[in-house]
Amino acid sequence: MFEAVIFDLDGVLVDSESCHLEAWNQYLKPFEVQLETYEAAKLADQRDFDNADWLRRRFGLPTDPLTMVEERNEIFMQMAEAKIEAMPGAVDLVRTLRDNELRLAVVSAGGREYIYSMVDKLGIGEEFDVIVAGDMIDLGKPNPMPFQACAETFALHPSFCLVFDDSKLGVEAAINAGMRVVCVPGPSTERWRITGADIVLNSLDYVGMQTIRALWIEGGDDRRPQPQLYPQPRPRSRW
Repeated sequence: MFEAVIFDLDGVLVDSESCHLEAWNQYLKPFEVQLETYEAAKLADQRDFDNADWLRRRFGLPTDPLTMVEERNEIFMQMAEAKIEAMPGAVDLVRTLRDNELRLAVVSAGGREYIYSMVDKLGIGEEFDVIVAGDMIDLGKPNPMPFQACAETFALHPSFCLVFDDSKLGVEAAINAGMRVVCVPGPSTERWRITGADIVLNSLDYVGMQTIRALWIEGGDDRRPQPQLYPQPRPRSRW
Protein backbone atom coordinates (compact mmCIF):
# COMPACT_ATOMS: atom_id res chain seq x y z
CA MET A 1 0.00 0.00 0.00
CA PHE A 2 1.13 3.57 -0.61
CA GLU A 3 2.78 5.06 2.46
CA ALA A 4 2.99 8.70 1.39
CA VAL A 5 0.91 11.09 -0.72
CA ILE A 6 2.41 14.20 -2.31
CA PHE A 7 0.24 17.16 -3.35
CA ASP A 8 0.91 20.03 -5.67
CA LEU A 9 -0.52 23.25 -4.19
CA ASP A 10 -1.81 25.53 -6.94
CA GLY A 11 -4.76 24.01 -8.75
CA VAL A 12 -4.83 20.92 -6.53
CA LEU A 13 -5.19 22.13 -2.96
CA VAL A 14 -6.02 25.78 -3.67
CA ASP A 15 -7.83 27.64 -6.45
CA SER A 16 -5.17 30.22 -7.21
CA GLU A 17 -4.76 30.52 -10.97
CA SER A 18 -6.61 33.83 -11.37
CA CYS A 19 -4.68 35.40 -8.47
CA HIS A 20 -1.34 34.47 -10.01
CA LEU A 21 -2.34 36.13 -13.29
CA GLU A 22 -3.74 39.23 -11.59
CA ALA A 23 -0.63 39.67 -9.43
CA TRP A 24 1.72 39.45 -12.39
CA ASN A 25 -0.38 41.91 -14.38
CA GLN A 26 -0.45 44.38 -11.50
CA TYR A 27 3.32 44.11 -11.28
CA LEU A 28 3.73 44.55 -15.05
CA LYS A 29 1.30 47.48 -15.34
CA PRO A 30 3.94 50.22 -14.75
CA PHE A 31 5.95 48.69 -17.61
CA GLU A 32 2.86 49.06 -19.86
CA VAL A 33 2.70 45.36 -20.70
CA GLN A 34 0.20 42.66 -19.72
CA LEU A 35 0.01 38.88 -19.84
CA GLU A 36 -2.55 37.05 -21.90
CA THR A 37 -4.29 34.12 -20.24
CA TYR A 38 -2.46 31.62 -22.47
CA GLU A 39 0.87 33.17 -21.47
CA ALA A 40 0.00 32.97 -17.77
CA ALA A 41 -0.66 29.26 -18.21
CA LYS A 42 3.00 28.84 -19.21
CA LEU A 43 4.03 30.10 -15.77
CA ALA A 44 2.22 27.31 -13.92
CA ASP A 45 4.43 24.84 -12.08
CA GLN A 46 7.59 26.86 -12.64
CA ARG A 47 9.59 28.45 -9.86
CA ASP A 48 9.02 32.17 -9.21
CA PHE A 49 12.60 32.97 -10.24
CA ASP A 50 12.23 31.09 -13.55
CA ASN A 51 8.95 32.90 -14.27
CA ALA A 52 10.50 36.29 -13.51
CA ASP A 53 13.46 35.55 -15.75
CA TRP A 54 11.16 34.50 -18.60
CA LEU A 55 9.06 37.66 -18.22
CA ARG A 56 12.16 39.85 -18.07
CA ARG A 57 13.31 38.44 -21.39
CA ARG A 58 9.81 38.31 -22.88
CA PHE A 59 9.13 42.01 -22.32
CA GLY A 60 12.69 43.36 -22.10
CA LEU A 61 12.22 44.57 -18.55
CA PRO A 62 15.03 46.66 -17.02
CA THR A 63 15.23 44.79 -13.71
CA ASP A 64 16.67 41.58 -12.31
CA PRO A 65 14.60 38.43 -11.60
CA LEU A 66 15.18 38.48 -7.83
CA THR A 67 13.82 42.01 -7.51
CA MET A 68 10.88 41.08 -9.71
CA VAL A 69 10.05 38.10 -7.51
CA GLU A 70 10.19 40.13 -4.31
CA GLU A 71 8.02 42.96 -5.64
CA ARG A 72 5.51 40.70 -7.36
CA ASN A 73 5.18 38.45 -4.31
CA GLU A 74 4.29 41.40 -2.10
CA ILE A 75 1.32 42.02 -4.39
CA PHE A 76 0.45 38.34 -4.64
CA MET A 77 0.54 37.57 -0.91
CA GLN A 78 -1.97 40.34 -0.18
CA MET A 79 -4.33 38.84 -2.77
CA ALA A 80 -3.74 35.27 -1.64
CA GLU A 81 -4.77 35.87 1.95
CA ALA A 82 -8.01 37.51 0.86
CA LYS A 83 -9.06 35.61 -2.26
CA ILE A 84 -7.60 32.11 -2.50
CA GLU A 85 -9.80 29.26 -1.29
CA ALA A 86 -9.56 25.47 -1.15
CA MET A 87 -10.26 23.38 -4.21
CA PRO A 88 -13.37 21.16 -3.90
CA GLY A 89 -12.66 18.05 -1.86
CA ALA A 90 -9.08 19.03 -1.01
CA VAL A 91 -9.40 19.54 2.75
CA ASP A 92 -11.54 16.43 3.26
CA LEU A 93 -9.09 14.29 1.26
CA VAL A 94 -6.07 15.51 3.23
CA ARG A 95 -7.79 14.70 6.51
CA THR A 96 -8.97 11.31 5.26
CA LEU A 97 -5.44 10.36 4.24
CA ARG A 98 -4.03 11.47 7.56
CA ASP A 99 -6.73 9.54 9.44
CA ASN A 100 -5.56 6.47 7.51
CA GLU A 101 -1.98 7.10 8.66
CA LEU A 102 -0.47 8.07 5.33
CA ARG A 103 2.36 10.56 5.43
CA LEU A 104 1.72 13.77 3.50
CA ALA A 105 3.80 16.32 1.62
CA VAL A 106 3.40 19.42 -0.53
CA VAL A 107 5.65 19.98 -3.54
CA SER A 108 5.07 23.36 -5.13
CA ALA A 109 6.87 25.83 -7.37
CA GLY A 110 5.69 28.57 -5.01
CA GLY A 111 7.81 30.03 -2.24
CA ARG A 112 7.76 28.57 1.26
CA GLU A 113 6.06 31.65 2.79
CA TYR A 114 3.17 31.26 0.37
CA ILE A 115 2.83 27.50 0.92
CA TYR A 116 2.85 27.79 4.71
CA SER A 117 0.32 30.62 4.53
CA MET A 118 -2.08 28.66 2.32
CA VAL A 119 -2.05 25.35 4.18
CA ASP A 120 -2.48 27.22 7.47
CA LYS A 121 -5.37 29.22 6.01
CA LEU A 122 -7.10 25.96 5.05
CA GLY A 123 -6.55 24.61 8.57
CA ILE A 124 -4.40 21.71 7.37
CA GLY A 125 -0.91 23.05 8.01
CA GLU A 126 -0.23 20.50 10.75
CA GLU A 127 -1.25 17.60 8.51
CA PHE A 128 1.85 17.81 6.30
CA ASP A 129 5.12 16.17 7.28
CA VAL A 130 7.24 17.63 4.48
CA ILE A 131 7.04 20.75 2.33
CA VAL A 132 9.29 21.28 -0.71
CA ALA A 133 9.01 24.83 -2.03
CA GLY A 134 10.34 26.37 -5.22
CA ASP A 135 12.82 28.53 -3.30
CA MET A 136 14.28 25.44 -1.57
CA ILE A 137 15.42 23.65 -4.74
CA ASP A 138 17.57 24.28 -7.79
CA LEU A 139 15.42 22.44 -10.32
CA GLY A 140 11.67 22.44 -10.86
CA LYS A 141 9.18 20.20 -12.64
CA PRO A 142 9.43 18.22 -14.92
CA ASN A 143 12.72 17.40 -13.22
CA PRO A 144 11.98 14.66 -10.64
CA MET A 145 14.20 16.28 -7.98
CA PRO A 146 11.36 17.84 -5.90
CA PHE A 147 9.47 14.54 -5.65
CA GLN A 148 12.65 12.56 -5.06
CA ALA A 149 13.45 14.88 -2.16
CA CYS A 150 10.15 13.88 -0.53
CA ALA A 151 10.79 10.17 -0.95
CA GLU A 152 14.29 10.53 0.49
CA THR A 153 12.98 12.49 3.47
CA PHE A 154 10.37 9.80 4.09
CA ALA A 155 13.02 7.08 3.57
CA LEU A 156 10.70 5.42 1.06
CA HIS A 157 11.21 3.96 -2.36
CA PRO A 158 9.42 6.28 -4.86
CA SER A 159 6.98 3.50 -5.77
CA PHE A 160 5.44 3.86 -2.32
CA CYS A 161 4.54 7.50 -3.02
CA LEU A 162 1.43 8.73 -4.83
CA VAL A 163 1.30 12.20 -6.42
CA PHE A 164 -1.65 14.53 -7.05
CA ASP A 165 -0.89 17.21 -9.65
CA ASP A 166 -2.83 19.33 -12.12
CA SER A 167 -0.35 19.93 -14.93
CA LYS A 168 1.60 18.24 -17.69
CA LEU A 169 4.92 19.19 -16.06
CA GLY A 170 3.79 17.80 -12.71
CA VAL A 171 2.70 14.50 -14.22
CA GLU A 172 6.01 14.20 -16.07
CA ALA A 173 7.98 14.96 -12.89
CA ALA A 174 6.11 12.29 -10.92
CA ILE A 175 6.67 9.70 -13.67
CA ASN A 176 10.34 10.66 -13.91
CA ALA A 177 10.59 10.14 -10.14
CA GLY A 178 9.13 6.63 -10.42
CA MET A 179 5.87 7.51 -8.69
CA ARG A 180 2.24 6.90 -9.59
CA VAL A 181 0.24 10.05 -10.29
CA VAL A 182 -3.34 11.28 -10.27
CA CYS A 183 -3.96 14.31 -12.49
CA VAL A 184 -6.72 16.81 -11.66
CA PRO A 185 -6.39 19.27 -14.58
CA GLY A 186 -6.90 22.97 -13.91
CA PRO A 187 -8.95 25.40 -16.02
CA SER A 188 -6.01 26.29 -18.27
CA THR A 189 -4.55 22.78 -18.48
CA GLU A 190 -4.61 21.40 -22.01
CA ARG A 191 -6.06 18.00 -21.22
CA TRP A 192 -4.99 16.46 -24.48
CA ARG A 193 -1.38 17.02 -23.38
CA ILE A 194 -1.81 15.03 -20.15
CA THR A 195 -0.20 11.68 -20.88
CA GLY A 196 1.05 9.03 -18.51
CA ALA A 197 -1.14 9.81 -15.50
CA ASP A 198 -2.62 6.71 -13.86
CA ILE A 199 -5.98 8.43 -13.66
CA VAL A 200 -7.39 11.84 -14.65
CA LEU A 201 -10.21 13.27 -12.51
CA ASN A 202 -12.33 16.41 -12.59
CA SER A 203 -12.15 16.99 -8.84
CA LEU A 204 -10.72 15.67 -5.58
CA ASP A 205 -14.34 15.14 -4.56
CA TYR A 206 -14.08 11.86 -6.44
CA VAL A 207 -11.13 10.56 -4.41
CA GLY A 208 -11.24 8.43 -1.27
CA MET A 209 -9.32 5.56 0.23
CA GLN A 210 -11.02 3.17 -2.18
CA THR A 211 -9.42 5.06 -5.09
CA ILE A 212 -6.01 5.06 -3.38
CA ARG A 213 -6.14 1.30 -2.73
CA ALA A 214 -7.29 0.59 -6.30
CA LEU A 215 -4.36 2.52 -7.73
CA TRP A 216 -1.98 0.52 -5.56
CA ILE A 217 -3.47 -2.83 -6.61
CA GLU A 218 -3.39 -1.83 -10.29
CA GLY A 219 0.35 -1.34 -9.95
CA GLY A 220 0.65 -5.11 -10.11
CA ASP A 221 3.79 -7.15 -9.69
CA ASP A 222 6.10 -4.67 -11.41
CA ARG A 223 6.44 -2.66 -8.21
CA ARG A 224 9.73 -3.22 -6.46
CA PRO A 225 9.70 -5.06 -3.12
CA GLN A 226 9.45 -2.79 -0.12
CA PRO A 227 12.93 -1.92 1.12
CA GLN A 228 13.92 -2.59 4.70
CA LEU A 229 13.70 0.78 6.38
CA TYR A 230 15.01 1.87 9.72
CA PRO A 231 12.30 2.54 12.34
CA GLN A 232 11.10 6.09 11.97
CA PRO A 233 8.67 8.28 13.87
CA ARG A 234 6.58 10.52 11.67
CA PRO A 235 8.89 13.44 10.85
CA ARG A 236 7.76 17.01 11.34
CA SER A 237 10.38 18.62 9.14
CA ARG A 238 9.53 20.95 6.31
CA TRP A 239 12.40 19.91 4.09
